[in-house]
Amino acid sequence: MKASASCLPAWKLEQQKGAFVKHCPCSPGAIPCGYFNLNLQTGCPYDCSYCILQAYLQNKDQGVFYTNGHNLEKELGAFLAGRAEVRIGSGELSDSLAYETVHPSAARIVKLFRNFPRTIFEFKTKATHVQALLAEKEVLPNIVVSWSLNPPQLIRAEERFTPTLSRRLHAMAAIQEKGYKIGIHFDPLIFFPDWKTHYRKLIRFLTAMIRPERIAWWSLGALRFPPELKKYIFKHSRSQLFWGELIQGQDGKYRYFKPLRLELFRFVIQEIKKQLASEVPLYLCMEDADSWQEIFPEIPASESTINHYLYEAAWRNLKG
Repeated sequence: MKASASCLPAWKLEQQKGAFVKHCPCSPGAIPCGYFNLNLQTGCPYDCSYCILQAYLQNKDQGVFYTNGHNLEKELGAFLAGRAEVRIGSGELSDSLAYETVHPSAARIVKLFRNFPRTIFEFKTKATHVQALLAEKEVLPNIVVSWSLNPPQLIRAEERFTPTLSRRLHAMAAIQEKGYKIGIHFDPLIFFPDWKTHYRKLIRFLTAMIRPERIAWWSLGALRFPPELKKYIFKHSRSQLFWGELIQGQDGKYRYFKPLRLELFRFVIQEIKKQLASEVPLYLCMEDADSWQEIFPEIPASESTINHYLYEAAWRNLKG
């Protein structure tokens, strides 16, 4: 059945008055990974309890698409001139593919990055609208398509209106089969009843669907949020975000006590290596140098080193 117009996400067109390209924001004290955001649009039709856009945007549910594309290409070209090993994506202020059915943009972005073959662009999404990417005659080696994933129990409770885990994994498998590199984001990792069993099953589902050599990178980020988000979380009656013990860190954000975060990371990494592959390009999101040293002692905790590691991993895995 065809969806009625009233079921489709709301959206509008505007001029981008600020910069299109911005450094990915990082909490004070956390180690950046060298990532950049390409702000092509804002807003998201999904209703995730932990989404910072609820507090950050005036109207999170309305998609806003920028029309001054000529400025985008000029700004991007100037930004990339003389820069090496750039990783950039569109998933900060909006889901990269959630609005594809009402305002298609994926094909335009792919066309744009044909002009920048050494820059890696990432579509970061929970959506399954991958038709435009599958329709491309040539798969560009600098395009990564990534999914944010959680166990089905958390998707139902915390990620309302998003596609099921099964639908996301099938979209990921199709993208992988087409020849794209894929990314995976376990962010946020959340403590909830019997969490080890559910994350173990999630990784098991992934092992049945993906080829390790096609993974460009895989992020691990524990739940964290600023105080102003609490009132929005409480509106989600089924939320389990407060099940784990949360403290307010030096950056003002609520997060799990560090030993608990390290327990989350160690368990998930152990399961990934045991079930999927011993060598997977993993990294931490929004963690300090001490956490990096504890979890990845072989990777120096500096922005340039981490970015080089992930950039090289994406190209190396292309050859797998």
